Amino acid sequence: MAFPNDINGMSSPGEMERHSFPPPSQDETSSTNVDRATSPATSSTEKDPDKDQLAHAFRELVVQEQEEEQLPMAERMFTSLAATFQDAGDTHKINLSSPDWHNRLRRADENSRQGIRDIEILRWIRTVLDQLRLLDSEHLVKAAKILANASRDDVNREIAIALEYIQPIIGHLDNSEVVEITISVIYNICNNYERAQHAFRAKGLCPALVNVLFDIPFEPAALLPYICALLDFSSQQSDLTACPEHSLKTIMRLLRETEADPSDLLLIISTVNAFLRQERFQRQFVDRGLVNILLDLIARTYTQEIEGPEAEEALSFLRNSINQTLSDISATSLFANQYPMNSRLVGSLIGWLASTRAQMRICACLVLGNLARSDPVCLEMVRQLRLDATLFQMLRDQSDMQAAYAALGFLRNLALPAENKQIIGSLQSMELISSFWSLDFNAQVQHASVALLRQLLNGCIGNVRWLLESLSPDQDSPAHEKTYLSLLLLLFGRTDDVSTKVEIGRTVATICRCIASSSQGLPPESTSAILHRLYEMHADIARPLAMMITQNRFLIIRSEGWFALALMARSKEGSTAVSEVLQQMEVFGALVSTVTGQAINGHGNPNTSSTDSEPPSEQERDMQAKDRENALVLINELLKNTGDEMSVIRRSILEDLMRGPQSPEGAQELMTRAQSEDGAE
Repeated sequence: MAFPNDINGMSSPGEMERHSFPPPSQDETSSTNVDRATSPATSSTEKDPDKDQLAHAFRELVVQEQEEEQLPMAERMFTSLAATFQDAGDTHKINLSSPDWHNRLRRADENSRQGIRDIEILRWIRTVLDQLRLLDSEHLVKAAKILANASRDDVNREIAIALEYIQPIIGHLDNSEVVEITISVIYNICNNYERAQHAFRAKGLCPALVNVLFDIPFEPAALLPYICALLDFSSQQSDLTACPEHSLKTIMRLLRETEADPSDLLLIISTVNAFLRQERFQRQFVDRGLVNILLDLIARTYTQEIEGPEAEEALSFLRNSINQTLSDISATSLFANQYPMNSRLVGSLIGWLASTRAQMRICACLVLGNLARSDPVCLEMVRQLRLDATLFQMLRDQSDMQAAYAALGFLRNLALPAENKQIIGSLQSMELISSFWSLDFNAQVQHASVALLRQLLNGCIGNVRWLLESLSPDQDSPAHEKTYLSLLLLLFGRTDDVSTKVEIGRTVATICRCIASSSQGLPPESTSAILHRLYEMHADIARPLAMMITQNRFLIIRSEGWFALALMARSKEGSTAVSEVLQQMEVFGALVSTVTGQAINGHGNPNTSSTDSEPPSEQERDMQAKDRENALVLINELLKNTGDEMSVIRRSILEDLMRGPQSPEGAQELMTRAQSEDGAE
């Protein structure tokens, strides 16, 4: 987040300016009556007119325009300080300014305009300020006010860093007399100046600011733009371990108790987000019930007017960042224990699901989706609250892909319990899920929709039937010969996204497992009808499984593919589908290599992954043994169901593979025979 440009509103495009206190009146620069200067809003009879003037300046929060003939404050700093120190000496009856120093101060302004800097003068000024502080002098406020304006000068800012004045400046934050001015000084030094921001971060500005808000009794409303900007930059990219335990609570109180304008509100929320990256503050955030406060503030950002496209973009980015933070926090067991289903937070988030604001719906999906980690919670969300219906209604609006992605993920969690699968799955849900498969511009959402489908199919033969339904009931329509599975296989052939291809392959494997496990409880004719429809209408059903066994990146995916192919080959029609993909040399080579355990040129080595040339681990060796076993089952089923339809060479190769070590030929020789047959054809 950037420093606010306009202190009364959101940051505007363009270079940001530094802000100053109103320049002192003419009397303040030319006479010894500095402490008697009056504010435009106060009378000369008040006891402490200078402090009233300062308070008025903060209340108004304006930068007064200076007349052209007046020197900028940074260039008459020394003259103003000379008068202030002289007046302080008279008040306290001490000599704060010898004639030599007094004259040098008056000459210093002229020298500064010529680029000449007297470092000794600056060091001397610091000693005088220390004396004023020890005397608890009201003139310290005037001097600090002058320095606050001078801190806008680029050369002065560089000097503050070079001479290591950062720590002493931060030290003045614990002085209630000058805390307001100190904040302005720090703001002016840091604004649009990365080196200064880094220096103040390194010296612990963030914990110092938090302690100011916590300890010192002053009204922060007028200073809020400065405080928000400083808190934001000092908390970003910082080690917050030095911040006190009350930091998050203090900042959240600032949010709750002040009427921040939109720009300030965003800066504070950004600061809260930075603190929530640390585990100890995450625990406090949950334990102390602060989540509701943050959600209320996020909702508040929608009711305030934001000016300019850059501000809107920054706000959108911040909301997304907060959503991600809340997603991470809500995934913990502590969060689930603190916020049960009957909590106010859950009720608010359920209401957000129906919001017209996409980012509020996203937040609700992420947090509620993380709460949906146990069967009892998922069952309540679906059976009693029917959140699945609300989420499917969200999916009908495909104008926001981030919201759709979040809703798909939430539904996937809700579909985990077996009792929920049949409720969530329907012809309408298949139609809606499959509608995302044509959105080739968003592979992430396509992948999420396939992942939801796989979860719905897992162990639920009823949903497998819905997937195999015709796209049109009209028998004269070409769509009648296509199913929702047909659309999924079309996506497999069209997409370049590897993760989506793998997820489609796993979905086909899930279908095979579901049919195989459900066949024991179904009449034979029902199982036969499902298998017939599966293979008759989807000749390329084995292609995704072939991809799974030919990739070497994910060993567990490869094993899942071999298991599914073995299941598929148990039927006559399934064996035909498998035989089709085995015509590809890459797929046939994977089969030969897996059974023999030998590498084949151009077809990889089943004993290693593509990213690991070291010897396989014990777990990998176990997986390879299971892959070989499933590959042998696959060959046996192929020979039994379609052996008579094979060429003599292909059949003999498979029979040799079944003989195992007794076969006289190795993997490379077997592949040479297969390739000779392929060439002959």
